[in-house]
Amino acid sequence: MLNKYLINNFFSSFWTLFSILFIIASMILLLVISNVTAMLKITISEFLYLYTLSLPEIIFFTIPLSFFITASLSISKLFENSELITVLSLGVSPKRIIEPFWKISILITLVMLFIVFLSIPGSQISYKNFFNTKKTESQFNFAPSSIGQKFGNWNIFIKNKHKNNYKNLVLYNQEKNILILSKKAKTYKKGNYFVLSLKNGFSYSTSKGKISYLKFNQLDINQKISLQNISFKTISQYLKKYKFKTNRYFIIALFPIISLFFLASISFFHNRYQKNYSLIFALVISVAYYLSAFVLSKQLWAVFVIVPIFTIIAKLLEKRRIKRF
Repeated sequence: MLNKYLINNFFSSFWTLFSILFIIASMILLLVISNVTAMLKITISEFLYLYTLSLPEIIFFTIPLSFFITASLSISKLFENSELITVLSLGVSPKRIIEPFWKISILITLVMLFIVFLSIPGSQISYKNFFNTKKTESQFNFAPSSIGQKFGNWNIFIKNKHKNNYKNLVLYNQEKNILILSKKAKTYKKGNYFVLSLKNGFSYSTSKGKISYLKFNQLDINQKISLQNISFKTISQYLKKYKFKTNRYFIIALFPIISLFFLASISFFHNRYQKNYSLIFALVISVAYYLSAFVLSKQLWAVFVIVPIFTIIAKLLEKRRIKRF
């Protein structure tokens, strides 16, 4: 009965706090995406696609905070109403009150680890693929009568344009010393390539002082897009490449479990003699832990320092504050 009562109180506030943090993080993220994509032409659906790819990171950072703060507030509220003081006076130990939250913290940590090692790498690879595609695609936005435009290694000049159809094109490849004149062309995407398909044109090239001439009905110039197919192999490559970032996320993923060691010491209080500072304590501990993860994550051994230090501090604080109960 006690477990059920504590859990019900917890979840009655958890989703509200999580929603607030989620909305705040989403607004910040939308601004970031807007700035990043300012130079790219993307549709509303593509904008929402980028936002969806960023959801794992939003969830990753907001759930641990929501859990710890809500757990602290839900317990302290019951102390403020003298409900848990009565429970303790009946001989129930402080550990018994914290016990229901252990299962939740372990479950959240497992979800966080899944996000760290699978969800975030997958979404980041897709995010990078999207930007590579849009950057390559932007090379197709040729402006009529504009000098200095490039498509890969080709300098390109066009006279007329209508959507993806062009007329009267001039292309020059300085490396290969090739000049191409084409009456019309169109662009399209094919697999991992963007294709500039030239029609009814002439190609001129020089080699050893000789000029070569070629007439063509159709000539396709391909520009490869750097894309990665998401698989366990690419995910492992991502984790290896961004090992410091992964290390940081791994440390934060352990926060729900580490935070429980602080729960009793910051949430238990006598409402007649003490004020409720659980929210302030929860925020300070959360900020300190997250900052430690961000600052020290470049050292792979950071997890073996941060976790024990916060655990020891929590135990010392608990020993000092909980002995009165």
